[in-house]
Amino acid sequence: MASDSMFPEQARHHAVKGRRQQQQERSPVNSDGEEEAFVFEANEVWKDFHSSLLRFYEAGELCDVTLKVRLPLLPICFLMGIVAKEEIIKQNLKCRDLLDEARNYHLHLSSHTVPDFEYSVRTTPRKHTAGVLFCVGGRGGSGDPFRSIECYSINKNSWFFGPEMNSRRRHVGVISVGGKVYAVGGHDGNEHLGSMEMFDPFTNKWMMKASMNTKRRGIALASLGGPIYAIGGLDDNTCFSDVERYDIESDRWSSVAPMNTPRGGVGSVALVNYVYAVGGNDGVASLSSVERYDPHLDKWIEVKEMGQRRAGNGVSELHGCLYVVGGFDDNSPLSSVERFDPRTSKWEYVAELTTPRGGVGIATLMGKIFAVGGHNGNAYLNTVEAFDPVVNRWELVGSVSHCRAGAGVAVCACLGSQIRDIGQGSSNVVDCM
Repeated sequence: MASDSMFPEQARHHAVKGRRQQQQERSPVNSDGEEEAFVFEANEVWKDFHSSLLRFYEAGELCDVTLKVRLPLLPICFLMGIVAKEEIIKQNLKCRDLLDEARNYHLHLSSHTVPDFEYSVRTTPRKHTAGVLFCVGGRGGSGDPFRSIECYSINKNSWFFGPEMNSRRRHVGVISVGGKVYAVGGHDGNEHLGSMEMFDPFTNKWMMKASMNTKRRGIALASLGGPIYAIGGLDDNTCFSDVERYDIESDRWSSVAPMNTPRGGVGSVALVNYVYAVGGNDGVASLSSVERYDPHLDKWIEVKEMGQRRAGNGVSELHGCLYVVGGFDDNSPLSSVERFDPRTSKWEYVAELTTPRGGVGIATLMGKIFAVGGHNGNAYLNTVEAFDPVVNRWELVGSVSHCRAGAGVAVCACLGSQIRDIGQGSSNVVDCM
């Protein structure tokens, strides 16, 4: 069986050399400059890798080593211009199947109909299989909001407590950008918050940053091309349509176009070139409506609504689709899950959660969607379940120590070993009722 160690050292050398040479020559690039650089490097690597492919071919292990390469993630021009023309690839039925999978992936991304197309590990960027899942703040049966955070270690397949926030926060907006975690707004048990704090895994500290203009809880955060958008939310009197944008470099908030509809307890995610606002409550009822923000036009546009009204739902992205999970239909927690494909502008139901979860936090990690905590109508939850799109199934995968609803959940691109375990452990469980 072939392994990653079989790749020749010259290939790695050429990849680095190719980058340096292109930077030094400053050759013209097209609008997809990064892809052009990628093609240049891929060609150089392929030349050195070719001799190794011949050895694998002679040993009958060509397919084994080809499986190590995520062909669908290579530029289509390189796939069809170089890989597809390799005689030893063309002569191997399994390798041709892998090439077909890669071609179908690119067709699928370009909105072409590909019958029976399915995502696989080879269509998932490796960076999506790494990171630390953060569960931040929220509240449990005791009523007081938490300042604690819990982190999921992939390697250990376990949760541990990380350094606490400066403020208690329930119904807090949480997002990870640039390897740091941001917690925005919420309620501390006494008042609504406009403050923001940032966790840096390298210092293991939460640092206060600039505050929003509007204090609110039940907001959603999304990041598109760098800035962070704080969307909707509510206080004791108002559901907001307000949207603020935070510039990380200048540490400043500014207002952008408000949504068409007030949305408290809204879910949000950035997908392709837009920021989506999904569901929420307008002060009268939970909403099934969805709108998206175009930063170039500074405008919100209505898109096709969900099949279910919901607020306090979780929203995340997986394989280019938007998933909305759980939430409340006014007062009842939901177990239903819907998926929106922007290529077809269609919603469809997928497998339901194992239990209803209102106020659930969700995030995508390792090609799966994780749902953390929430309230099932009777009690606050500490269970965690994960959705596998390949088999269309949710299954319980563990639990956090604190039973939480209204927590913020995000995946940070860092190592679990970087984050200091403050040692409270799973014995510190709060009453879940």
